[in-house]
Amino acid sequence: MPNGEHQTALEPHHGAGRYVAVWVALCALTVGTLLASRLSLGPPWHLLVALAIAAAKAGLVALFFMHLWDQPGVNRLVFATSLVFVALLIGLVLLDSATRFPLANPPNERTLRFEPPSFETHVQPGEREQGEPGAIGRPPARE
Repeated sequence: MPNGEHQTALEPHHGAGRYVAVWVALCALTVGTLLASRLSLGPPWHLLVALAIAAAKAGLVALFFMHLWDQPGVNRLVFATSLVFVALLIGLVLLDSATRFPLANPPNERTLRFEPPSFETHVQPGEREQGEPGAIGRPPARE
C-alpha cells in the first residue's frame, strides 16, 4: 500500500451531510445578518449583534471547512489564541474610539449641518469683485 493511500485510510471520512448542514447554518446566519440590519437597535447593540453573527459564521468555517473540528489540540490552541488576539485588537480599537475628545468623535450628525462660508463673505469692501480684471478666481464672464 503506497504511503498516500495509507494516510487517507486512517483519516475519518465525513459524508456530504455534515457540509450541507454547515452550509444551511451559514445561510441562516446570513439571513440573520440581513434581518438584524433592518432592526432598529440601540447604538452599541447593532455592532455587537453584527460581530456575534460574524464570529459564529467564521467559527463554522474554521471548524468544519478548515477541519479544525477533527484536528488535535495544538491546532485548536493556535486557533483559540488567534481569536483572543483578534478580540483584544477589536476591543482596544473600540476603547480608543470611545475615549476620543468630542471634536474628533462627534456624538451625532449635528456637525454635518454646518456649511462652509460662501465666497461673498470673504470679499471685503474695497476689494475687487469676482470678474474684475486682476481678481483671483474665475475669469470674467463674457457677454
